[in-house]
Amino acid sequence: MISGPLDHPHSPTLAMATRFDWKRGCAGALLWAVAAELCQPFSSLGVGMGLVWPPDGIAIGLVLAYGPRMMPAIGAGVLLWHAAHGIGAARSLTGFTALMLTMAAVWWLVRRSRQRPEDNPAAATLRYHLHTALAAALLLTAAGSWQFLLGAHPPDVRLADIAAVMFVSELFGVLLFCRLTELAVQALDTPGQRFRLALAPWQAAWLLAWAAVAAGAHLGAAGHGLDAGALARYVVFVLVAWAAGQGGPLFVHAVTALSAITLLALAPAGGDATRTLLEQAVLVVCLACLGFLVCATMEHHRAMERRLLQAANHDPLTGLLNERGLLGALRTPQARQYLLIGVVVRNLDQIGELLGLPASREIEHAVADVLRGALPEAPLLARPHGGFFVACAPADADAGHWCARLRALLDDRRWSHGDRSVRIQVAVAAMAPGAEAQAHEDALAALLLACQIASDMPGDAAARAAGHAPGDLMRARRAQLGRLEALKEALHAPAADQAAPGRSDLWLACQPIQRAESDAAGAGAEVLLRWRTADGEPVTPADFLPLAERHGLMPQVDRWVVTQTVQALTAHAGAGLVRMGRVAINLSGASVSDPRLLDHIVTAIRDGGLPASLFCFEITETAGITRPAEAAQLLAGLRALGAETALDDFGTGLASFDYLKSLPLDIVKIDGRFVRDILTDRVDQRIVAATCDVARARGLRTVAEFVETPQQRTLLAAYGVDYVQGYAIARPLPLREYLAGL
Repeated sequence: MISGPLDHPHSPTLAMATRFDWKRGCAGALLWAVAAELCQPFSSLGVGMGLVWPPDGIAIGLVLAYGPRMMPAIGAGVLLWHAAHGIGAARSLTGFTALMLTMAAVWWLVRRSRQRPEDNPAAATLRYHLHTALAAALLLTAAGSWQFLLGAHPPDVRLADIAAVMFVSELFGVLLFCRLTELAVQALDTPGQRFRLALAPWQAAWLLAWAAVAAGAHLGAAGHGLDAGALARYVVFVLVAWAAGQGGPLFVHAVTALSAITLLALAPAGGDATRTLLEQAVLVVCLACLGFLVCATMEHHRAMERRLLQAANHDPLTGLLNERGLLGALRTPQARQYLLIGVVVRNLDQIGELLGLPASREIEHAVADVLRGALPEAPLLARPHGGFFVACAPADADAGHWCARLRALLDDRRWSHGDRSVRIQVAVAAMAPGAEAQAHEDALAALLLACQIASDMPGDAAARAAGHAPGDLMRARRAQLGRLEALKEALHAPAADQAAPGRSDLWLACQPIQRAESDAAGAGAEVLLRWRTADGEPVTPADFLPLAERHGLMPQVDRWVVTQTVQALTAHAGAGLVRMGRVAINLSGASVSDPRLLDHIVTAIRDGGLPASLFCFEITETAGITRPAEAAQLLAGLRALGAETALDDFGTGLASFDYLKSLPLDIVKIDGRFVRDILTDRVDQRIVAATCDVARARGLRTVAEFVETPQQRTLLAAYGVDYVQGYAIARPLPLREYLAGL
């Protein structure tokens, strides 16, 4: 028997899915004939009719499983069996026609019924048996009961008597064996099921109890003249109720049929045998109806529990495991064989602000689909929190390879939503659940922590986190937060002299900008922020600026840069500033929405006594596109002040060429990734040329970054780039030193 539930009566059968062939047809016909032969001892009324007749129930079940294609084979088997038993042609043809009509009618009724699924399994079970057992019993009785009057029969037998007995016998056979046959065929013909037929421990105990009851009742009746049927009846009721409350449909139908046969076999002898068997049959029919309804109700209850458990352990947005489901999976012994890989969508909040909550959810759903497609070998995929995904890889997997694979798939990927598009930024980290984790929540928290470290630090942070224990990650996080506190202190300290020893301070450098076609000075310079620790070790902007941005310090950092730049320029005011050209200052994405920034710039320039035309303020493409209205307002205010504006890192963020039209700009800075390989990469050449054409049409000047060779500079000038910046022009110098040189 199948140890678990298969389906409900209202679920689709295998009529259109299982394969029918002549072997199955012959097997079905043989099964009908064997069942008919076994029912011969249960004859009634002296007319050769079966008092208990399962063959027709088996035939209808085969048709429901395989479709009407089974009917010719079963019909041939019926005719051959009739001929073997010497049944006359008229009687045989009548019985054959009644069975064929009934099978076709029941198949049509059940097929229509299953096109209208019923959510209530008890109602579906009732409807199924009305369309099979009751309909078949009525049709067979009406169309076939008078066949027994065509042969030799006692003169006192009336058609009404035959119809009553036949109705009960057909109802018994179809009710107990139709669905049982269909479920058995469905189990045997389902791939992967035929070799998993097994008994659960409680099912084996049920069969042992049934055998003990049957044997005890039989021996008790033989030795003491007890009423074996009455003795077994009540115990069998309990056994059927036990099976209906705990078993699946196939097991319940099988044991109910077995119990029915047991009650009939143990029916008391003597008296009117027909009446006794009819009473037992009616009793079994009632018991079967009750058992099947209880089974359907319990199946519905178990299905509801499964759905609730599924909902409790899975994320409704993506269908992946949620935090509860992931923690439950990590508690299994196999969890120690997994490598946990975390993926965090870093800019999900900004995407939500830009496009709305539905768009951010749509992106999370798309990320989940990418993970499913990219990691089909992953044993577990989960979304514990919004924007945080976890994949489990085999413990011996290469963490660096998996992390690099996911970063390549997701990081900086553009997603379209309506007429807008965004690029997502992800951080990826990997770790194995280590021995230091006192609870599985610690491992999950440590993985999220590793992703945060990867978000705050550049380079292959995921590879550094791979295999680290939670304790190591906590120490790394504390060191990172310690650096954050040191940065906060440096922002409140006065500007440092670069040569001053033993100080942890921020200081300003600058990199000159020249015209692309000449080496003449005066095109300007870009101010760059630098930091060194108390032990004199330099910290690159790529190391500390993401940390400051993640923790909300960038508006404060930008105001510090503006203040210190104006103070340095004021201290060196003179003819040198005229030769210097414009001073470019970067503004971060977080500062674009800072309402105090414009007032701070106006106050700083006014207090320094410097012309606003000396300055050019740059915003990155990502900052501008994330908050377009605020970016446009800030740039318009700066231009009204007299300063110039620039769009930095063009081509790498979320914007398009259309943004050059909508923002109030003076300069477009082409990102260095399009300049680095411009001598050999035709795509980079086309992008630079197209950017120059559009900028020229809009009256904008262009600046190319990361120019490292004279050949690059020459080619950029040929494409129409106005200014160049990079190591081929000059390396960054301390701002005060640069100004002193002027």
